[in-house]
Amino acid sequence: MPKSNTRRLLYSLLLVFSSVLVSSAVLNNDLEEIIASFSISDSKEAAKGGIAISKEVATNAKRTGSVAIQPMFTTIIQGADEEVGCSNNGFTIARFNLCGDSDDRNISLLGGPYGSVEWQILGGACTPDINEDCPNTTTGCYTTVSSAQSFNLDASAIPAGSGAEFRVVADGQQYFFKVKKSTITQTFVKRDYICGVDGRIQITNLSSAYEFSIDNGLNWQSSPIFDGLAPDTYIIIARLQNTPNTCEYPYEPIVIEQQDISIDVEFVDAQCFGDTGSIEVTVNDVPGPFRYTLLDEVGIPIEFTTFITTNPYTFSAVGFGTYSVQVETQQCTGDIANGIPPPQQSLDINGNPITIGDGIVALSASTEVNESLSSEPGCGSPNVGIIVRTSGGTAPYTFTVSDGGNSGGSFTTQTTYNVNTAGTYDFTITDANGCVINASA
Repeated sequence: MPKSNTRRLLYSLLLVFSSVLVSSAVLNNDLEEIIASFSISDSKEAAKGGIAISKEVATNAKRTGSVAIQPMFTTIIQGADEEVGCSNNGFTIARFNLCGDSDDRNISLLGGPYGSVEWQILGGACTPDINEDCPNTTTGCYTTVSSAQSFNLDASAIPAGSGAEFRVVADGQQYFFKVKKSTITQTFVKRDYICGVDGRIQITNLSSAYEFSIDNGLNWQSSPIFDGLAPDTYIIIARLQNTPNTCEYPYEPIVIEQQDISIDVEFVDAQCFGDTGSIEVTVNDVPGPFRYTLLDEVGIPIEFTTFITTNPYTFSAVGFGTYSVQVETQQCTGDIANGIPPPQQSLDINGNPITIGDGIVALSASTEVNESLSSEPGCGSPNVGIIVRTSGGTAPYTFTVSDGGNSGGSFTTQTTYNVNTAGTYDFTITDANGCVINASA
């Protein structure tokens, strides 16, 4: 290349560099030192494009507030989705485009650690403008939200409409970034891993225009249903089908839990022979609806329900016997073909057999009169004792008499009631549990 052409190239580069320095001087108001030295290598190296520039720039530049303007088109903010330059002042703006409320980011800084770091958000009287490439440099509009070396950007805290603007001040140097968020209505239903049956996740409220991934985007499917899931935590991503560079929306972590049924049984025993008891069944740890079955002591069903939502459920008017209960849900069904019955419980919550009427003996009573009643001398006694004998039930016993007389008090096997008037006497005997039987004399 002729020397004249080389010289013109070098002058052009010097002019561009000088204009950059002038712009920086305008932004800093009183830039006291522009260029301390400027040297260029020989023309051969220049002709090859090997221009070497050494400079001492703005060593005593007056700072605006407590921060300085960064060099042209540079940023230390890492992981941005895009970097754009501001033509007004030479800033490089990092842009983060969030996809939904779960698209959190951890933003780090190149070249750290730094002696001091302040992460600040634009607010107050200043409104974010996420569509503008240039930053808002008004110092008074920024509020410090963190002083850590990195910043956790919470997607759920960013308004979908207006977005947000931030700056980070690292060792006195400021860098800006803007955050935009797009959203979709993210809802789902799940079925846990219940009684050994695989879990299931279904994404809801999205049209058929979307596709989904459960393995971080390795595979995509048009169906919003994921079956055959083991207990684990899953993150599902949704995106528009056949749309290049479209937003991928991560759902909040969805936990498929392992759930195994447990059955608690409490029963109210019968108090008297011939009465009935009740058995209450409570199902834990699995969702309904439930089908309840009462089994006798050899496992034969004697009472059952359809699938119902009631929990707990009570079998009432249960006669004497020993029982077990069986509970089925849509997932907890057992495997009858392989000899595995549905979930059953044969003990109550205290570990006792579920037995109604255990040890209860029928209450019985009788009366006996050994003398006849008479007012004539030598023809009987003017006072006769009626012996009341009682067994079964639960002692002690009491009785009342049809003649309105007082009870004979408490007794365990027999007692005597004295009468002085001829007639028929009806006795009502009550045991300790309130069981009643009648006898006459």
